[in-house]
Amino acid sequence: MDSKYIVTDIDAVESFGGEKPEDGGSWKPLRAKLGIEAFGVNAFVGRETGSRVIEEHTEEGSAHQELYVVLAGKARFELGDEKIEVKTGSLVFIPDPTLKRTAFALEPNTSVLAIGAPAGSVFTPSSWDNPYTS
Repeated sequence: MDSKYIVTDIDAVESFGGEKPEDGGSWKPLRAKLGIEAFGVNAFVGRETGSRVIEEHTEEGSAHQELYVVLAGKARFELGDEKIEVKTGSLVFIPDPTLKRTAFALEPNTSVLAIGAPAGSVFTPSSWDNPYTS
């Protein structure tokens, strides 16, 4: 790393992905952009109400834990069979890698920060996690 610290704004990080509800939310690859190596961290933005902010997935087959932080707006998380509405400033921690999860924007420009890493082992970035390399 060239610098002792980096200061930026989330809006300054390039977005990838759809902008319409049917496309899903856009992805801001914070880990790759900032050169973070110790943990996974990305932001996701649902520009329109109803946009999928977090894709439906599990972390099954790993010890991966995730923390979601709602930075702006309001989101509906679907965690297994439960639906939970959360507002700006809310934290949603998922220690169980087998739990199916997804989230949708309930307000325009809902932004969610996702932080994750495997419990008890060294973090290795996923192959999909850097759009700046081919």
